[in-house]
Amino acid sequence: MKAVIGFLLGLIWPLIAFAGPEALPEAVKKRILRAPQEYVEQMTRLVAGFGGPAGLTAEGIATHVAVERAYTRADALRGLLAADLDNDGAVTMAEADRLMQVLSARGRGGFLLSFTAADADGDGRADAAELRQAADLVALDRLTPRAAEGLQAVLVFDADGDGAVSLPELRAGVAALAGKS
Repeated sequence: MKAVIGFLLGLIWPLIAFAGPEALPEAVKKRILRAPQEYVEQMTRLVAGFGGPAGLTAEGIATHVAVERAYTRADALRGLLAADLDNDGAVTMAEADRLMQVLSARGRGGFLLSFTAADADGDGRADAAELRQAADLVALDRLTPRAAEGLQAVLVFDADGDGAVSLPELRAGVAALAGKS
């Protein structure tokens, strides 16, 4: 699935890149104009972490999104699985109650919200499928599809049309955009 999304974005965004910064979604443009240096710093981390020798591509951004969501899912699962006291891959309300006895007041409230969300069918037991689904929802909430599209927007700064945004292209594009306002 990730490969298909990366492939499709790789086809679409280079076409938009030829349109230049004018093709930026309005929300991204406003964000850049509000804090251009902050945007450059965030995108520099993205280019350095997920770009190749030529710069950041649509596939690199798709990889970043997948990695961030995977980390978020793992964190969400870790919190829920701490209550799987019998290690059967599911969490019952009885197990949740036992764990909540040793959590802080804030921790109890947060855990109860997470457990209730994970127990999709309301039977008092969050099975492995429900736990995975809950973790997926947390990951999508943390890095929404709209936010992922916003990250792809950096590709409009691909000045030479090679499908990758280098750091010099990023800096020049943001400077030009900020200078026009």
